[in-house]
Amino acid sequence: MSVAQLVRDGSRIDPSAVAITGDGRAATFGELESASNRAANALIASGVRRGDRVGFVDRNGTEYWETFLGALKAGAILVPLNFRLGADELAWSLADAEVTVIIAGAAFAPLIRPDGRPFVVIDAQGAVPGAIDYQDWLAAAPGTDPGRDAVGAELIELIYSSGTTGRPKGVLVSAEQQLWSVDAFGSNFDVDSSSRSLVPVPYYHVAGGGWALITLAKGGRIIQSREPTADSMLEALISHSATHTAMVPAVMQVLTGSARASAADFSALRQVVYGGSPISEPLLAASVRTFGADLFQSYGLSETMGTTTLLGPAQHRPDGDLSRLRSAGRAIAGIEIEIADTATGERLLSGSTGEILVRGGSLTPGYWRNPQATADAFTADGFFRTGDMGLLDDDGFLFIRDRLKDMIITGGENVYPAEVESVLAAFPGVLEVAVVGVPSERWGETPMAFVVSRGAHPDPEEVIRFSREKMAHFKCPTTVEFVEALPRNPSGKVLKRQLRAPYWP
Repeated sequence: MSVAQLVRDGSRIDPSAVAITGDGRAATFGELESASNRAANALIASGVRRGDRVGFVDRNGTEYWETFLGALKAGAILVPLNFRLGADELAWSLADAEVTVIIAGAAFAPLIRPDGRPFVVIDAQGAVPGAIDYQDWLAAAPGTDPGRDAVGAELIELIYSSGTTGRPKGVLVSAEQQLWSVDAFGSNFDVDSSSRSLVPVPYYHVAGGGWALITLAKGGRIIQSREPTADSMLEALISHSATHTAMVPAVMQVLTGSARASAADFSALRQVVYGGSPISEPLLAASVRTFGADLFQSYGLSETMGTTTLLGPAQHRPDGDLSRLRSAGRAIAGIEIEIADTATGERLLSGSTGEILVRGGSLTPGYWRNPQATADAFTADGFFRTGDMGLLDDDGFLFIRDRLKDMIITGGENVYPAEVESVLAAFPGVLEVAVVGVPSERWGETPMAFVVSRGAHPDPEEVIRFSREKMAHFKCPTTVEFVEALPRNPSGKVLKRQLRAPYWP
């Protein structure tokens, strides 16, 4: 079995069925099959051999799937890169992966340095000197399937992780790993040939690409979103009668407060997956009231092909037991999770906080040409060190505390910023918040909150008092600073090192 076969099957069952709609160019399964065959042959004609890497930089579009499937059929490895990166960052990743061919959207072509490699530009229209127009490139290639599909442990993708420190690492993705993930994660949802899944997450991200591939593998259609906003997502959900979607709680918060969303018909919407942070009880009630769909929370990493745990609808009933709403759920079938002492590596009992370890079929074999990073990332018995801190309760529910490197030690007590941020986010007037440790003569370090406010800044002392009503005092910020925006990397992760830096010269 190969990953390309997942979409080939859809074409054979009903080539006229719509595979892709929404933003960009629509395509049926038959059209996707034909175009990806041409892309495969065009790659081969451009000098791509089995195991070579193909770089791709663009927003979500049908061209991504034609290139991804084409690379698979050519036996190549796709390197989908974050389109928010700068020219130097793109150049570094393309050089590290040693790509043979680069494909980019016209908007991102000025950031690319081809360095003599074939450079294919989508919608170039002659405006990019030396570039090959994507449609001309496809049209010149035959539509037969070369059938060089990677199988088993052979690689199909390099996903560059967006670390908040240092250079990103190329996460290896094998054919068997991707197939396992599609099957294991997809089995938790009722996606079928009638499904219409809105995919607002970029395809280069495991969450976006994986969620879309699950839908395509079932013969359903994906609703593309090139520049997602709360308003554009709402429009897509309504106009396409979406049955499934992925969101982050921040978007859910905006939509549940929208008069248009409150009046909209979401009767087609069956399941909503969210991640990135837990959901609050008020937002849960508002989401159920607004969408009327089953809610799922997921937790995972690039190295685990996305989901490792899932919190299902049973834990999202407003009238039920909400004690586990702050958890990330339980491990999906085939995934093992353990908690380890950060100093000794000893496995801890339920209720004890330590580093989250993961093992299972979706796990990466390692990092691209980086044996030291690969060795450091795994335990002797094959568990992946996530770098996240958490605990398991007696029933196997995982509660994530924070990134190990972001943990604050104040007066000998461990403080997990994510817990503090969750409390502060519920304060009226707080739009976003990040908590870091800053020096303290008395305690060594102490929590400090950086807040993006909704409108006028609230009184800092009121924010601190609010937190002290909800948490032990040692966890509460001693200082609140208001900022226009939180610093983020190109993938949207908050750069806490930048917030800390001025206080730790």
